[in-house]
Amino acid sequence: MQVAAVYGSLGVISDSMATLPFELFNSLDPATRRKLPPSRLLEQPYVEISRMDWIVQYTMSVGLRGNFYGHIIERDQDLYPSQIKPIHPDQARVRRVAYGPNKGAPEYWFEGKAVPIDDVFHVRYLSVPGSLIGLNPIEYLRHILGLARAQDLYGASYFANSANPSGVIQVPGDLDPEETRALAQGWMQAHQGIGNANLPAVLTGDAKFNPITITPEDSQFLESRQFSQSQISGMIFRVPPHMIGIVDRSTSWGTGIEQQERGYVTNTLSGYYGRLEAALTAVHPANRFVRANLSERLRGDTLQRYQAYGLGIASGFLCQDDARAAEHMPPLPDELGQTYLMPINAEPLKQAVMESIAASKQPPPPVGGNEDQQGGGKADG
Repeated sequence: MQVAAVYGSLGVISDSMATLPFELFNSLDPATRRKLPPSRLLEQPYVEISRMDWIVQYTMSVGLRGNFYGHIIERDQDLYPSQIKPIHPDQARVRRVAYGPNKGAPEYWFEGKAVPIDDVFHVRYLSVPGSLIGLNPIEYLRHILGLARAQDLYGASYFANSANPSGVIQVPGDLDPEETRALAQGWMQAHQGIGNANLPAVLTGDAKFNPITITPEDSQFLESRQFSQSQISGMIFRVPPHMIGIVDRSTSWGTGIEQQERGYVTNTLSGYYGRLEAALTAVHPANRFVRANLSERLRGDTLQRYQAYGLGIASGFLCQDDARAAEHMPPLPDELGQTYLMPINAEPLKQAVMESIAASKQPPPPVGGNEDQQGGGKADG
């Protein structure tokens, strides 16, 4: 976390996760799904911290250690968990029982104490077959993160200890120490500070000021730092560069902020909230399902939303109250917003085909006005 790219990336992901509403439903089928009141576990997973803090700790544990450990310390009257205490991943140990009747079974130790497996809430991020725990990104990517940390330490040491000046005043001949000091102090008094930054420089006695530009080695150092930042944010944590302040280069995340946001939700957040959804669903009754509400993160701007509502209402699959509910507005009074419209230039395909067939079986209309005036005979049916 002492690497700025790590701190910034995990901060963005944690904030995104903590602001997602997690809701409870009775079914996964959209046709029969009905939203239920949230359980106590969803409202406040652990009484000593807020719900947002609990989700942030989950995200940080998964992002930094690849595992989230929770200790189920309280259950409701139906014996379903109602309180889960987050455990620091460094204070958790998982191994298989080496002997006895439970040989080979997983065994959990939290803060030096054995915990029954029924009281363990364990979420893995990336894992391999046969492993009891998820892969630790800090361990597997220690060289990449270590390089970024070494660059930070080198930069801090360079600026703290370097004696390289920003420029040199060159004069002919030799100056004694007092004259040298007086010349340097006079230059600083005339040009140092914000108020003197734009004053013209005047040097006499054939003196010249030669600025020192950045060396190729220093330029390469800056480029390597930028590469480490983009590598950590993009390859490790999959966060769009602009979200952590990297705006000096183009990105392949999308052509606009909205597309980048959708890519971020689909490719980054889904790995965090999807695993949490499955884990929370597993500790609820069989007919209860936990889902994250992504509507706020995936909604477009005002114009795009209103255009979409207009198309839905005009096409007949949305009513005004549906659009108002999506914008967190109350329905219209007296059920005025419950009317579904039908386009006047559209009709069911089957009905159109039947009307076309019926029209083809009708006799053609007469050419003249009266049948008796067409050749004096009767029109043949």
